[in-house]
Amino acid sequence: MSARPCLTIDMDAIAANFRLLKETVTPAECSAVIKANAYGLGAGPIGRRLLAEGCRTFFFAHLAEAVDLAPEILQAGGTVFVLNGMGLYPAANFLQAGILPVLNTLEEARLWSPEAKGAPAALHLDTGMNRLGLPASDDEAVRNLMGDGLNLMHVMSHPACADEPDRLENRTQLTRFSERAALFGDIPKSFANSAGCFLGPEFQFDLSRPGLALYGAQPVTGKHIPLSIPYRFEAPVLQVRRFSAGDSFGYGGTHTAKVGGFSATIGAGYADGVPRCLSNRGHVWLDGLKAPIIGYVSMDTFVADISAHPDPVSLVHTCAQIYGPDLTVDDQAASAGLSAYELLTRIGGRTERIHVNQLALR
Repeated sequence: MSARPCLTIDMDAIAANFRLLKETVTPAECSAVIKANAYGLGAGPIGRRLLAEGCRTFFFAHLAEAVDLAPEILQAGGTVFVLNGMGLYPAANFLQAGILPVLNTLEEARLWSPEAKGAPAALHLDTGMNRLGLPASDDEAVRNLMGDGLNLMHVMSHPACADEPDRLENRTQLTRFSERAALFGDIPKSFANSAGCFLGPEFQFDLSRPGLALYGAQPVTGKHIPLSIPYRFEAPVLQVRRFSAGDSFGYGGTHTAKVGGFSATIGAGYADGVPRCLSNRGHVWLDGLKAPIIGYVSMDTFVADISAHPDPVSLVHTCAQIYGPDLTVDDQAASAGLSAYELLTRIGGRTERIHVNQLALR
């Protein structure tokens, strides 16, 4: 048992999810979004395993988070994109690293084109997300830049509501993207995110970009997809205490016991990625028991009611599962009123990360 929180990542499960997604989107290419340290699970080990599984296109959010793994991806014949575009970095920084920007504005396209000297980029068309991407009013100007040497490897967009398959916005965005992407000729197209991979073949185009589903979280509301759970986020039980009726727990005493029982103080808190909004709402899994969290989650600890366990005292110095096969990140997200994205990426830096079933590249 670790003395601090521990996140175990099963690389075989990550690989199984990639294979499922790849099969789902075929004949489109399946890429991997490994931004934010692969959603908190470790971009280096996960990127290497996905390379071994045949993935050749990777997306990061920022240039700084892509540079460490990019040489290995490029050596294997892969391509690295930065979703947030050039930002404040000059084109030379991308070119020196062999990393390609996703151009989100006309200004970025104008900056990239003369400096890149033929090196490609991707172009993001905003079709309704209203977050990043080129408005339709700038399409003609970018086409003119193509005539002056702008080399586009992909034209892409991003669905806003793919996690809700029946939303009319999905069809509206698909139509907008199809019409606008056609203006740029036969350049390969990319539209589907994790949820979009399950909207049907017409949403796949040439390249899909799954992220969340690679990491075992359910991307589509109301539809269970047989994804493998690769993560096990655990923390040690530091102390088991007997409590009496009327005892209260944590800062502010927000939970008061109605009857006596046993509590477990668990060595993780919001500094480790256990959100405070799980206070009095979430659960942990302890030796087959789904134990409710009682009182506020603190910075380094929280308390669970283990009274229903047949031998509560025996749980001291065992591990409580916070997210994992028995209590998924989707389960906890529903309790917390947050998204699975948030819970995974919140897991803190002082949490020990252990990657099992790694494969070395040959």
